[in-house]
Amino acid sequence: MKNFLTYILLIFLFSCSSTQQKEKLIGNWYSNSDDNFGFFEFQFYNDSLIFYDRLGKTLAQWEVDKDKIHLTDINGFTNKKELTYSYKLNKSNELLTLKILGDTIIQFPELIKAKNTYDFFQKNIGIEIDLPIKSNELIPLNLPNNLIFNVYAGFSDNNFIVKTNSTSNLKNLEKEVSDFKKNLREELRPFARFNLIADKNITDFQMDSIKDQLKRTSIEQIFRTYKNKQADYENNLNWFGQKE
Repeated sequence: MKNFLTYILLIFLFSCSSTQQKEKLIGNWYSNSDDNFGFFEFQFYNDSLIFYDRLGKTLAQWEVDKDKIHLTDINGFTNKKELTYSYKLNKSNELLTLKILGDTIIQFPELIKAKNTYDFFQKNIGIEIDLPIKSNELIPLNLPNNLIFNVYAGFSDNNFIVKTNSTSNLKNLEKEVSDFKKNLREELRPFARFNLIADKNITDFQMDSIKDQLKRTSIEQIFRTYKNKQADYENNLNWFGQKE
């Protein structure tokens, strides 16, 4: 009888542990790596998982076992019906590391937990940007990523910050732009442009100062991102705005 009760207790403790681990994973996880993975998203629900990547959408059932995530009933762009990941969360449970286990171990780029795509974008760049609203129709920024030089202007802990993908300020902007254009084929260089993603609360003086710095570089076109009803940044990061 004593052994039986011990067995039941162990099952209960294991079940509680698995439930707690599962609760930490439930939510949306994103990564936007520049390597072979590109942008991808994991949506963990109580008993199902949805995975989006450049190939499309994959659905599966999932369970947690210690430091492993087991996927079953996979339906998507793979011929496998079962997969096992090893996973690791950081102390705040906001960063997730995943590896696909098998004959070849595949390491995913680190994922960030976020409410939606735009929340992920802000966490990824480390500043908050409340985009200004435009009532008129906006044009999409339909350019390959290699032609877009992003500049971000927003706030972190009430501090005004202007940064690029590479640096936390614009002190070396001209050199950054020069290096950026060197990686482009010569015939494509005239099509490069800035994508200025800036908070609505930035003053006119601050905005003029930013634009002056951009205009001193060899990139001639500035595209500023705005939001309106046609711009759905919660589910994707296809930027809309206008030339300035």
